[in-house]
Amino acid sequence: MTRFVLAFVVFFAACSQAARPGSNAELRSSEQAILALADSILAAARARDPDRFVSFFSDRPDFVYLINTRRFTSRDSLRATFASMLGRQQSFDPRWGDRLVQMLNGATGVFTGDFETHARRVTGEPWTARGVVTFAAVRESRGWRVVNWHTTE
Repeated sequence: MTRFVLAFVVFFAACSQAARPGSNAELRSSEQAILALADSILAAARARDPDRFVSFFSDRPDFVYLINTRRFTSRDSLRATFASMLGRQQSFDPRWGDRLVQMLNGATGVFTGDFETHARRVTGEPWTARGVVTFAAVRESRGWRVVNWHTTE
């Protein structure tokens, strides 16, 4: 009986380890990579570089970018809209507040972060936006990319 219980415990431990979404080290590394991705996206926005900005988003056909109720389903439409918006700004300075990454497995995670943007239109008028961003990120052959982004202001 003792051997059976010991064998069952070893088998159960092996099965539960295999069912885990990834090792703790792998998950921590992936979490850090997603936080770095989020930082890179805002750095590209601050640099007012639409090409660099959209490079962090997946080119998968199921790509979605939502800002409030406006939806973009391609990187090209996002690039055009972002470039147009930046063309109306003298300055654009988005910053993260509190951030959280929830790993689904070693290759997929969900980011949630508060943001605040201080900007100035070409007319000189200042404006501020505050809100929350949630995005799903996946590890692709060219690195971590956003497949679904939602901003609420």
